[in-house]
Parts: sequence; structure tokens; C-alpha cells
Amino acid sequence: MTNQITAKIEFNFKGKTLTPTIILDLDKLMTQHGAIPPLHQLLARLNNIDSYSYEYEIMLSEEVHFSDVKGSAANFMQDSQFDQKGFEQHWHQDELFNTLSSLIKQQLDIDDINQHPKFKSLLIAAYQAGKKDN
Repeated sequence: MTNQITAKIEFNFKGKTLTPTIILDLDKLMTQHGAIPPLHQLLARLNNIDSYSYEYEIMLSEEVHFSDVKGSAANFMQDSQFDQKGFEQHWHQDELFNTLSSLIKQQLDIDDINQHPKFKSLLIAAYQAGKKDN
């Protein structure tokens, strides 16, 4: 299932309440950028708000709120807040195991790595140690 979430910011500018909103395909963003890009900038760009405007400055002072979450991203949503860093870490781990799954099956005859939590933890630790060395 696709990881998707709606992000919005509500603020007042020149006597009007503005609510720039976007629906984010989190998998696409993660694949393209390796992380979720700065949301204020993304909301501004996709809602035609100039990043050199006073409107943008006011928007920056407001918090991003989230709703309509789909996929495993729902595990990182509480109230209208989204644990972006937690989701990003989880997404990278899932990608790692998607990449390794055929090797794990071929070499160790393991169909579901989640059935072996200690081995899964070891692989995650080895992966993170390898990333630190780069």
C-alpha cells in the first residue's frame, strides 16, 4: 500500500485565512530525495506562494498539520502530528529488507525476516554501522 498523507498550514494574510494543502506521496518523495523535503517550502511552491514574499514569512511561523494518512505511515501519526524522522527510518529499513529479501530467502531459506527479530536487529545494526563508515 502506498504511504500517503495530507499536509496543510492555516494562517492569516491580509485579512484572509489561507490554507495551503498538499497530498504527499511519501514513497515517491523518499525515493526521489532519500527523506521528506522541507514541507513549508513544498507547500509554498505547490500552492504558488513566492518564497521571497511576506506571505511566505507568515506561513513559516505556523505549524504543519497532517491528516488522511495511508499505509504504514499511519503508525507514525498521533493526533495531527506526524513523526517524520521515525517514518523515514522505518521506510529505509523496509527498503533495505525489500532489497535483501531474495538473498535472505536464497542463502538462509527465510521467507519472512519478521519471524526472526534478533536476526533482523542484527542486520539493521550492521547496515547502520556500514553507513557510519561511509
